[in-house]
Amino acid sequence: MRLAVVIAIALAVSARPAHADLTSAVYDDVRDVVEDLIQSEVTTSVVVTIQTRSPGLAFYLRGTLERLGSPYWGSLGKALEHDLDVVVADFVYWHLSSDAATADIVTSAKKFFACVAHPDGSPGCTRLADAVRGQRPLLETECRRAKPPTNRRVACDIGLATLAALEKRNTVRHHVVDALADTVLSEIDDHALSERLHDVLATWLDAPQALPTALVETLGDPDVALDDAAIDKLCGDPATINGFLHDVAGHPGWICFAISHNSLPTALGAKVTINDSLGKLDQHVDYWRIAKSALAIDPDKANDDLAFRLLADLALEPKCPPGTAVTGWPCSGPRFSAGGTITVEWLGHTITGTVDATGTIATKPNHAMMLWLLRFRKAMQRIDELRGLVPPSLASQVFYAGSPPAHARDVLRSLSRMARLASELRARWYLWSQTQELDIAELLRAAREAAGDHAKELDVLDERGAGGAATLDIGDWLRLVTRGDYRQLAMESFRAALDLRFGDQSRPRETFFLTLAAYLLDSGQGVNESVARGAFKAAAKDLLLSATHKGVPRAADRWRFRWLPRLGMRLSFDEHYAIADPGTRRTVVAADWPTAMFAFTDYVGLEASVLDPAAPLAEMALRPAGTYHEQQNVVLDALRPRLGIWVAFPQLSRRLALSTGFAARFLSIDRDTLTYGRKTSLVFDAGLEFVF
Repeated sequence: MRLAVVIAIALAVSARPAHADLTSAVYDDVRDVVEDLIQSEVTTSVVVTIQTRSPGLAFYLRGTLERLGSPYWGSLGKALEHDLDVVVADFVYWHLSSDAATADIVTSAKKFFACVAHPDGSPGCTRLADAVRGQRPLLETECRRAKPPTNRRVACDIGLATLAALEKRNTVRHHVVDALADTVLSEIDDHALSERLHDVLATWLDAPQALPTALVETLGDPDVALDDAAIDKLCGDPATINGFLHDVAGHPGWICFAISHNSLPTALGAKVTINDSLGKLDQHVDYWRIAKSALAIDPDKANDDLAFRLLADLALEPKCPPGTAVTGWPCSGPRFSAGGTITVEWLGHTITGTVDATGTIATKPNHAMMLWLLRFRKAMQRIDELRGLVPPSLASQVFYAGSPPAHARDVLRSLSRMARLASELRARWYLWSQTQELDIAELLRAAREAAGDHAKELDVLDERGAGGAATLDIGDWLRLVTRGDYRQLAMESFRAALDLRFGDQSRPRETFFLTLAAYLLDSGQGVNESVARGAFKAAAKDLLLSATHKGVPRAADRWRFRWLPRLGMRLSFDEHYAIADPGTRRTVVAADWPTAMFAFTDYVGLEASVLDPAAPLAEMALRPAGTYHEQQNVVLDALRPRLGIWVAFPQLSRRLALSTGFAARFLSIDRDTLTYGRKTSLVFDAGLEFVF
């Protein structure tokens, strides 16, 4: 088909009337055809090789290969960058979410591309192959068009962050926050609650000035166990409350208040017994009532009398509610008479106070009741302080002054992980403060350390392959992503997809594709542009030289026989041409056939042919206007035995060659009578030819 097109163009050109710029027009047309043929031949073979060698790479680089195989290369670089965005993001997501992935990124990439061509039945390969069959990227299929399962949420977040970073969108930090949140909040299965916690974490990370330091330091204590068994053991031990009252800053008893543990009413409630000559009363007082009253007292004015009267008033309040007109003891008249006693069973201690003649209630030893009340007050102040630091959206979940919330323990554990993460990032501020090159891997490691056993899927962050220091891991890969290092990402990805080792010169088409990609993606950082360009030119030369069955022969492949014509544009000299003026020169298009070529070197050789089917057409198209006789003899001009010398520059093209030679011509014309006859003459020619 291409041969027919070339011949048709050549014959159409040869049929033009002779005029001054005919040579230029013919040369331009032939040059354009030849250049298009060379580009089409080279790129088509490269595209076919990529599609055959790696169907997975062909799927992801559809736009690139379409442009590479077409004459329109203007947007090839942009198409390659766009396709690379998608394939790198898909690979990062697959690597983090697939059990088939390995610690070494290059080995994992080989498995990634192999899964498309030869699925091994593993879940990771099956998911990828299904997405490719559906003609959609894996990230879009599993993370955008469907809600990912819990164990893939972080992988989705990092995949989307990768895509945003490569596309230079400002949503990278948003996706990274999602990844950190999904790592430390994986225990929360309530969507609305998870969103509230997510917003709190985002605020803590993006607005450090809003970080509730006291709450974060308390929740983030790494020595505190928050599993259900540890909580129940802690809060079920009577010694816990005593320890917390003596050391409110260092004792973990705050945990019981954070989840409103059901042991608190019993452990902190007080039994008050009043024995007085006017009456007797046994009453239980809830600890939250005691806490409210204790927080209102002035510790500088506190004494045993104040402490006993506070608890006694709380015990008597149910019998004498405010606003009622109850008469009689204890609602009217004196409440305590001399010699009466008030016994308080509270916080594991029994303390009795006696009313003396002055109406003062005292203990022996002095101040026993006051000391316990002040200790309790200090503990409640600590809890009240922590309660006030809880974000409003979570006030009903932790440190709630009421019945235990359903998700209190889960929220507490999640807040603890969030606090550890916030503390770590505050200490390593450089990980989060920079806006351009976020170290996503280190951020994930910090989140994984904060999450503990809840982020085992991120253990791949610490694994390395057998290659030691030379091995790329996921952290190295993500750093290339955030730096926008397209060139290295492309080289590592394409080498893995094509299974092409560094320095392998036995596969020139794949090498040409890699060097073309490197040249298009070179950002000028690390690799000089002239170096990338030189590598591309060398690969293109090797590709052209590798086609031993095409174009001019080489010294190692001296003989070349072809049944296809050798097309050329020449200046031809013969004294028997039908030209009106004394000149004997024509600019002609030739189609030598059949052809034989012999190479002395890669640059010079001999060529021979027998026929030129285009010569009769050139004769009729280029002769002066007039009435000619014996025109049937013109067909003899097709017989054109020719011997010549060719000169080529295979570094530029194996298709184009300069040629000069002599040919026998068996047609003559009487210029006076315009009659064709049979006569042998010698034609000299020189020009440019295209060799199939």
